[in-house]
Amino acid sequence: MTIPSAGTLLGATLLVAALAPTVGCSQSTPDRPTASSPSATSSAPTSTTSDDPTTTVPTEPPPTRYQPLPVEVDAAAKRTAARAVEALNDVQQVTYTQYFGYLPPDASILVEADFVGGGGTTYDVRIRQAGDGWAVDSVTGATPPSPLEKPGRLIRRVLQNDRITLPWAGRADVAAGLVADSVLRSMLAVAEHHRIGISVLISAHPVNVFGTDRRSNHPDGRAYDIGRIDGQLVVDPGSSAAVQDVMRIAAGTGAYQVGGPEDLDGGGSQYFSDATHSDHVHVGFLS
Repeated sequence: MTIPSAGTLLGATLLVAALAPTVGCSQSTPDRPTASSPSATSSAPTSTTSDDPTTTVPTEPPPTRYQPLPVEVDAAAKRTAARAVEALNDVQQVTYTQYFGYLPPDASILVEADFVGGGGTTYDVRIRQAGDGWAVDSVTGATPPSPLEKPGRLIRRVLQNDRITLPWAGRADVAAGLVADSVLRSMLAVAEHHRIGISVLISAHPVNVFGTDRRSNHPDGRAYDIGRIDGQLVVDPGSSAAVQDVMRIAAGTGAYQVGGPEDLDGGGSQYFSDATHSDHVHVGFLS
């Protein structure tokens, strides 16, 4: 498995964090699952008894373990990928998973995680069917780029917007100036109507559309994915109305392709849906 040094990833994350005083961005992630989220479970905190028999000293609760929603197309696939990342030494908690590509017997799973010492990154976990379950082929973490010394106004607006939650790797992509202006403007436009949790921009995304030799728009900074809308997972059936609204708003920002849990034009050229996009909204641009 290809697993980048956590020190390298954390160092790159710190470079991005150093940009915060310049752009006034916040590292808060209100839409990110926490231990109380349906996507994460943990055992109850335990306690130990001190020398004083009347006193108990609470101990740290065990790390939370990510649990996908039962409505997922393949919860077992996501669980397998999450467990592989949770097993890495410096990972504190898996906070989100998404299909990069789902074509059994193979799949590519996005796994977002926080580090024990702060920061975090996104992983591309490749899995394949084995017997009645899934086996892990590789785990590859994002390599965040260096931030711009003087980011432009559009970049600063995205980084400062409290209605746009960016993953660690995605924030680095924006801060480095690698994301197309069309994408930045689209995210800002959608955020005027809904709070959105971005799941991936460039870093960690496969170069080609999974299962094809066709280059994805993501590596060139011309696409973004939304995993949460108004704090609710896209895959949750309860978010259907908001998902449809966001897809239409995104299409109105000039996107030539908008994928998601539903095909809004019934096989037309602008919207599409498949198993891979059952858990997120994909918004792609030609330039």
